[in-house]
Amino acid sequence: MDGTIDTIIRILMYVLLLAGVWLFLGRYLVRFIREKSKVYRFKGRSSEKPDSRFTVHIRLLIRITTGREGKDSVFYFFFLSIFLFSISFTITSGLFGISIFFILISALIGLLPYIYLRFKLKSLQLAGSYEAENLLGELTSMYKISDFNMASAIDKTVETIKGSPLSKKALFILSVRIKDYKDREELQSAVDFFVSMFGTEWAVLLGMSIFESVANGTNVSVSLDDILSNLKEIKSSIEKDKRANYEAFTMVKFVIPIVYVLSVFTCVKYFGFTIGKFFFYQFNTALGIKFFMAIVILSVISSWSMYVLSRPKFDF
Repeated sequence: MDGTIDTIIRILMYVLLLAGVWLFLGRYLVRFIREKSKVYRFKGRSSEKPDSRFTVHIRLLIRITTGREGKDSVFYFFFLSIFLFSISFTITSGLFGISIFFILISALIGLLPYIYLRFKLKSLQLAGSYEAENLLGELTSMYKISDFNMASAIDKTVETIKGSPLSKKALFILSVRIKDYKDREELQSAVDFFVSMFGTEWAVLLGMSIFESVANGTNVSVSLDDILSNLKEIKSSIEKDKRANYEAFTMVKFVIPIVYVLSVFTCVKYFGFTIGKFFFYQFNTALGIKFFMAIVILSVISSWSMYVLSRPKFDF
């Protein structure tokens, strides 16, 4: 018990120390970051060096999930990741010493901003995929009303579409970029961004139709009708899969905490542990803390995975 109290006191001391350092140096650190960010943006414009694929990937994630643009957002993302890794590594190494396990835990904590963006992207794409029927139906109608002018159809769909927030946002961004594009590469980039907001096969086919219509003036009404018809055909099977997966997810969600409670019961009932002794070994020894952290991390990963898998994308 004394060891547990000692660990709690040490954690509080580390937190208070870090809070004091932040209160004393925080404003100077923020000013330094802003100045470096300006220098980074200036160098980016002057040298015009192409970004790495990973940087482009991070910028795309940030733009889709948060709506923020610019190279400074990528800079802040990397700073936050490094900051989280440094803080967690400092605390764990100070409390438990340096080990591979806690280095990996610190690395995982440093990856939390990226994991959050990926999870938010998957959630947005999952919700957006179910807007397919409404989006295709509205866009197809506006396309025919607009005498097969895709740019005009997109503008009208942005104004009239209801109950599809992601589609409305994606079409609005696409509309703005279509009005300003200078060549086929810029148009392709705009369409690719639109498709990436949904991450589905029907979005790829829709993007190809939009590009063909805007770039070459081709009548793509038949293509739009085919996509919409195929979506209506698979709707019933997707609804059945969604119900089955949701039932499985609900069972797993309640099983995870029950398993931990049963482990406590088993130790007390069959191995001669008391509840106090169990929690002493769980939270007052390095091995117990490692085991508990592994349980928490694996439980969170399982919950996130089951959340995504419990509702299949509305796709071909």
